[in-house]
Amino acid sequence: MKNRLEIYRDLFERELKAYLDHETSLKDGVTPGSMHSLFDPVKYIMSNGGKRIRPMLLLLSCEAFGGKTEDAVNAAIAVEILHNFTLVHDDIMDNASTRRGRDTIHKKWDVNTAILVGDELIGLSYRSLLKSNTARLAAVIKTFTDGVIEVCEGQALDKEFEAGSDVNINDYFIMIRKKTAELLKTSATIGAIIGGADENGIEAIKSYAENIGLAFQIQDDLLDVIGNESKFGKKIGGDILERKKTYLYLKAVEVLNNNEREKFRKLFNSDEDAESRINNIIKIYSDNCTVESAKTEIRNFTDKANKAISRMGINENVNLFSEFSSMLLNRKY
Repeated sequence: MKNRLEIYRDLFERELKAYLDHETSLKDGVTPGSMHSLFDPVKYIMSNGGKRIRPMLLLLSCEAFGGKTEDAVNAAIAVEILHNFTLVHDDIMDNASTRRGRDTIHKKWDVNTAILVGDELIGLSYRSLLKSNTARLAAVIKTFTDGVIEVCEGQALDKEFEAGSDVNINDYFIMIRKKTAELLKTSATIGAIIGGADENGIEAIKSYAENIGLAFQIQDDLLDVIGNESKFGKKIGGDILERKKTYLYLKAVEVLNNNEREKFRKLFNSDEDAESRINNIIKIYSDNCTVESAKTEIRNFTDKANKAISRMGINENVNLFSEFSSMLLNRKY
């Protein structure tokens, strides 16, 4: 028997397919055979699976506060399309060749196509959002728009950090709050608004989602060095090769002594053989307990998220939020 989260996902997948089928069909007056340069890559990225955690959280939040999932499903589609928009453009900036085990859009087609696909996706996300069945549509649109801006700012910080030499753990948390946690918070808040939550409920769900988002990003950093490559969908050590200032990197800089820190930074920024560099840096992470530190932070933020559940003013679905947290905490990819 399917659990509630699986039911949310099945509902979402059906509605997403129907929406995209409609939006990527040839419009009146369009010559048959045209538009495939746009529609094919749109369908390609949106059919690429993924965990669908943002739409599931939105539907869960809506129902938890007494709303109906059918009223929120268009908003759920919007946040997932928005998420994929960020991935398409992030992959261009990171020069990533694979995403979820398949070629990225700019790799399979070209950069111009990928930019246009991202633009199309942001438009499609707003078109779906506007179909949400709620008397508080203005609040939904504002929350969504604020989320778009925050995610873009987070990506800007991420790119700046790659070239920066004085980035610290606090800077990192500011960045991931914007780049990763914000979209989860946006999803949960929109669901709660559509579900009829009061201000106390909305503030509690924001706290839950933000803390889960922080745990999720640190877990993503961790999986880059200990994950199963076939399940993770991208090469292990990719963050190392891209010289990203992840939690593990910044924690290593923090705990190493001056001499060790200098050697570590030189290795991290070297042009040494890729596989050798990845293996040596992962060993440093392991030997200096930065891997264990990351695991501790994941548990701490997850505990904070779960405590926020008790402040939501709901009795039903509490176990579902805990189950959702556990799904993220124990993921392998």
